[in-house]
Amino acid sequence: MAKFNPKTSTTPLPAGIVTNDTMPPKLQYTKNYKIKNPSEQVDYEVGDHGQLTFYETAGFGWCLATLSISSSRRGTRTTDRTYAVRVSDGASVRVGAGPHVTRTITVYLRKSRLEALKKYIDMYAAGQVAANTIRDRISSRRAEGAEHRANSEHSWRWRV
Repeated sequence: MAKFNPKTSTTPLPAGIVTNDTMPPKLQYTKNYKIKNPSEQVDYEVGDHGQLTFYETAGFGWCLATLSISSSRRGTRTTDRTYAVRVSDGASVRVGAGPHVTRTITVYLRKSRLEALKKYIDMYAAGQVAANTIRDRISSRRAEGAEHRANSEHSWRWRV
């Protein structure tokens, strides 16, 4: 997976995101360790600790990562997987860091840009709700299947 370089990239960023959004904020400190310019401080109450991760994929286009499914372990062949929201239509998808991901960008949320990025902040919040619903449904099905197997049932119909 190639690192994002805004100076050499040819594909456009998602609508409403400017190149400066992908640059980490430069927080300047005084001798008392206070921020000189608090208006540009990252707002940590939105997104994933003040940042949003976007994946550009071959099949889905731009996707906004919402909830981690699994992390890869060092020395294994598995990759990080996450639930994401497709930017084009808001559908929930699963995205891995495999070869279909052509680029990954991190958008840093600054207070001065929160209004411009509100669409993506709302999409992130809705995507987390959808991902948690999917995760709950899967875990409930697994628990129900374990209960049926514990009762020595070999065939059952899922309760809807």
